[in-house]
Amino acid sequence: MSRANSNAFRISLVAFMIALCGILEMANSVLPLRVPWGMSIDFVALPVMIVFFILGTRYSIVTALGMYAVLCVIGFAGFVGSTMKFFATVPMVIVLGALTLTPLKDRVWPAMTYSSIPKYVLAAALALVARCAVASAVNYFWAIPIFFAMPIDQVIENMFFGSIWGFIAFVSGMNITQGVIDLAVAWIIVFGFGIGKRFAPKA
Repeated sequence: MSRANSNAFRISLVAFMIALCGILEMANSVLPLRVPWGMSIDFVALPVMIVFFILGTRYSIVTALGMYAVLCVIGFAGFVGSTMKFFATVPMVIVLGALTLTPLKDRVWPAMTYSSIPKYVLAAALALVARCAVASAVNYFWAIPIFFAMPIDQVIENMFFGSIWGFIAFVSGMNITQGVIDLAVAWIIVFGFGIGKRFAPKA
């Protein structure tokens, strides 16, 4: 029996990955990474994606909930940032998980479906679309008005020249950048280094 079929292993891995989320958040606050246009890049959600590939959707969402709790306590961006990180990450997990229910899935280990680069690129693109849609909606109706303490219409008028499409493009651009990093690095760690096969559950 694979170690990934052991409850002790699953609990230990999820607990470790939640703790790792906290460590990565603290590392980001000490040594922030920024792209040329000023956006901060982090690896906080990386453990969530790694758990998805090793244990599947359910345990990945549990890890995301743990990440959210940790970020609410020690997160650099506070409650709003923690909530946005959660709602940006979980849609990708849900989409990737849903696609493993299609006929293309690996019968023994559904997440192994994504060891195929073409399949993963397609699935990742759909996951990014979902992330951008959710992030845009949550930012529009909740996060941005709270963060700037002004109505969203005023924010769009002041910062995006009154263009809702400019707002969506801005939010999507940031989320695509971060999402690609989360998806690509997690894939490299799990499949590129062969970690996935080592812990693959057996039917």
